Amino acid sequence: MKNLFIISFLFNGILAFLLISALVYEIRKEKDPVAKINQFKPQKLAQNRIDRILKQSPETVSVVMLGNSITENGGDWNKRLGRTDIRNSGQGGYTTGQLLWILDSCVIKAKPKYCFTMAGVNDITLGIPLDRIYSNYQIFIDTLLSNGIIPVVQSTLYQASNPAANKKLDYLNNLLEAYCNKKNILFIDLNRVMTDQNGLLPELTTDGTHLSEQGYKVWSDKLQWIISKLAF
Repeated sequence: MKNLFIISFLFNGILAFLLISALVYEIRKEKDPVAKINQFKPQKLAQNRIDRILKQSPETVSVVMLGNSITENGGDWNKRLGRTDIRNSGQGGYTTGQLLWILDSCVIKAKPKYCFTMAGVNDITLGIPLDRIYSNYQIFIDTLLSNGIIPVVQSTLYQASNPAANKKLDYLNNLLEAYCNKKNILFIDLNRVMTDQNGLLPELTTDGTHLSEQGYKVWSDKLQWIISKLAF
């Protein structure tokens, strides 16, 4: 009787594993992963955030800044970069997976020429696996390209005095840079101008992760120079 129970338990476990594997395979082979995500209507969960972003957006959008609180707290990127056509689609606290929720509403529907992305530090803090973060980034890049939008990927900034997190961020940034090279799109290594061997420079941060006004000045100066070289 005991052996029968064990056999039944193992059989049901294997069956469950096969069913879950089949589901994962179907999601991974989905040609339009954003459409797959939208089937679950995540926009309803993010509607207040979407409304805020759209309300603050200029009517004509050529550039979207997509990211977490580091991007959102930049405020009016038009003032920072001397333009009138930039939408700030940063949302504090969001992981790369959550940013996929607003990709369609806050980026693709605006039909910008470029989308500058920076995300991942919240994922690292929450312990989300690096391969999942990288996969989400691949979806960002591929979806933007398939919609005629040029992605510009910015390195995820190191944290101050957090070597364990920075080791993971370094690995993620290396993956992102290699993928950008493969796709022939621009990768901006902000860590070269905003960090040292201990992470984010003290004068550029308020708490080790978020940026001070001086931090935004360094970032903006870098972006202004890059945007001046882009075709619109």
